[in-house]
Amino acid sequence: MTPVRTRFAPSPTGFLHIGGLRTALYCLAWAKKNNGKYIVRVEDTDLKRKVDTATEEIFSMLAAYDLTPDESMFHGGDYGPYLQSERKDIYAHYANQLIDKGLAYYCFLEGEELEIYKKQFHGKGMRSPYRDQDIQLSKQMIADGKPYVIRMKVPNNEIIEFKDGLQGFLKFDTNLVGDEVLIKSNGMGSYHLAVVVDDHLMKVSHVFRGFEWLPSTPKQILLHKYLGWEMPPYYHVSVILNPEGGKLSKRKGIVSARDFLMKGYLPEAVLNFLMLLGWSSPEKRESGIKERELFTLAEFVNLFDVKDFNKSNPIFNIEKLIWFNKEYIKALNDKDIVSKAIYWIEEYAEDKALLKQFKADINLALKLNLSKERATTLVELIEQTKFFYIKPSLINWDIEQLAPFKNKLKAIIADLYNIMDSFEEDSSKWLQSDWVEKMRELSKEYELKGGDSFMVLRMCIVGSPFSPPLFEAMQLMSKSEILSRIESSK
Repeated sequence: MTPVRTRFAPSPTGFLHIGGLRTALYCLAWAKKNNGKYIVRVEDTDLKRKVDTATEEIFSMLAAYDLTPDESMFHGGDYGPYLQSERKDIYAHYANQLIDKGLAYYCFLEGEELEIYKKQFHGKGMRSPYRDQDIQLSKQMIADGKPYVIRMKVPNNEIIEFKDGLQGFLKFDTNLVGDEVLIKSNGMGSYHLAVVVDDHLMKVSHVFRGFEWLPSTPKQILLHKYLGWEMPPYYHVSVILNPEGGKLSKRKGIVSARDFLMKGYLPEAVLNFLMLLGWSSPEKRESGIKERELFTLAEFVNLFDVKDFNKSNPIFNIEKLIWFNKEYIKALNDKDIVSKAIYWIEEYAEDKALLKQFKADINLALKLNLSKERATTLVELIEQTKFFYIKPSLINWDIEQLAPFKNKLKAIIADLYNIMDSFEEDSSKWLQSDWVEKMRELSKEYELKGGDSFMVLRMCIVGSPFSPPLFEAMQLMSKSEILSRIESSK
């Protein structure tokens, strides 16, 4: 049996798109499921669009999402170089083979002349006037310094039949397939040649790529045939759609792998969400039992099979991602909730003022746990924990709930101070029943609704009408700090 080797082949033209992250997930899962190898090959043949920091960014994000490859330019392997710009001579070797076989040719079209031919063949496969030129004449033109590219020679009037692993049987009319460039004028191999050569030499057994690459498939089919190589199975996976229509794009929202982490999404939650955008679990569901949605990466690898790909294009539902993230945050144990909060501040927060206090606080897990049932992101979790370390200032008392008794606030706050002062020094030993009883007595004295006195105290302690459970929060604060905050609110 041929060893399974999958490849994720990003272009270093910017950030790692969330759709690319899903492709990497599929590549890793299929390789691991079959005890194979998952490689990352950087396809940087388009030197004009290359962004200097993009390669490092791609690998940084793959590591952050636990999708680190077995082989790459940074992880080694027996089939390098794994950077296409370092494989220029390899592509030239195979292009020259095709020239010798009469399956490719030198083309000297450029500038306005090239644009004229492109317009002439609009909607059809472009054919160059140099396609059948005598090879010796072409070589003389090259010797004379004439700029050129190498194009593949696509046959006319043929139908290419192909079975895609997901899309099924497809047919391509060669009259609609252009004589694609194989070697560019700068001597660099084009995507179409490089991807075929590299997949063959790196012994890639399965190719997963987005549906948008389907139109290039007949060119790769022909190149495999011309070079005498067996073509590995191709799976053109679904395209993730924006809820407003069209492909998921930065113009309509966040789409980069890093942006989701910066927004406070857990990588494992994002991966779980992506798993189900194009794949369905094969697990049997009992009648009346809700379909399982939460999968660890290890569970996904164990269940993953290419036969369970979905053909239809999924819609990126941000509300569903939020649900996944909330579930994962709620499931964090003490050790993980602390490490993830601290790591997020270190890696992504613009203001790192809380970092030192978080690291020094032995009760940080308890404080974070108070908020984790409500928080949907790490950003919210940290934001809702800030009040423990930052005393409220300039409290806005103009909230609707307090309006009916705004003229009594000073007196209520003074009594709140006395109530809290009456409890013992160690706030962790306060009894909630005693606290609730005294707060209700205060509400009755001032003819307040049941929750009004609690709201006034919350504003004094937190500075906001929203907070984790108030009593439990105060038990994690010193009595002197509680009294100080109430005093400052008068």
